[in-house]
Amino acid sequence: MPPTEVRTPPAALARSRSIQVALPALLLAGLGACRTSPGPRRPSSAQELEPLAPALRAELEDPGFPLSWQVGQVLLQGFGGVKYLSDFRLDGNGSGPIELDEDEVEVLPMVGGGAQWKLTGRAFDLGLEGFLSFAGRSDLEAFAAGGGGAVVAIDVNLLLFEAYGGVFASRFLGERVRLHGGVGPLLSWVSYDPDDDDGGSGDDADGSGGGAYARAGLEFLLPSGRLAGLGVRWSESSIDLGRELGDLELGALELFVSYSYGYQPRRSYVGF
Repeated sequence: MPPTEVRTPPAALARSRSIQVALPALLLAGLGACRTSPGPRRPSSAQELEPLAPALRAELEDPGFPLSWQVGQVLLQGFGGVKYLSDFRLDGNGSGPIELDEDEVEVLPMVGGGAQWKLTGRAFDLGLEGFLSFAGRSDLEAFAAGGGGAVVAIDVNLLLFEAYGGVFASRFLGERVRLHGGVGPLLSWVSYDPDDDDGGSGDDADGSGGGAYARAGLEFLLPSGRLAGLGVRWSESSIDLGRELGDLELGALELFVSYSYGYQPRRSYVGF
């Protein structure tokens, strides 16, 4: 018996042809929808940057710095080190001057801290700074000139507190090194207590005075976003210890290590 021929209705054939024609078009449309859209375009002119918020505009103009120091922000700094006394002379008011032993290098341990407040600047940061420091020692070797040319060796117990501040300038060298320096006046408070070699005690006194300072430092950026570095400070001051002792002239050079923080990380460098 011959096989029966199955015929497809004309309507079904038309639907099949329409599906075959529409399927490639649907695939192309799907691929177009999945295509990744381009990222935001970086503004290329000052006119395009003008509507942006000031902080975002500053970041786009200067994207290389891992840290940003905005005007009005305060950078805090702590430090510790040693103070070398290059000059120590007490008038004595008629009883003869008291000076340090020139053959000895007298060093006082020192610690302090303060802040720098940025007022202006982009390539250079400019502003005001203020610091407090404390130094002391109980066995400074000094000599007092007595009557008839006699010289008496004494040990001096000295405590020194200083408050100083002025103007500063700061600049990043590359992205991870900061150079800074400052100058200004200082105020000093001193406690002076001498002991002679015979165990006797001389005239002790407390006094205050003023002078000037200059400081500079180099700091390096840490992975945490803080700064650690080295610094040096020179200072001179004249301190009034009363009518019996007169004025104490002090000159010193400080060497210290510092640790600073207060910079704000940019959003482009959230890893710092």
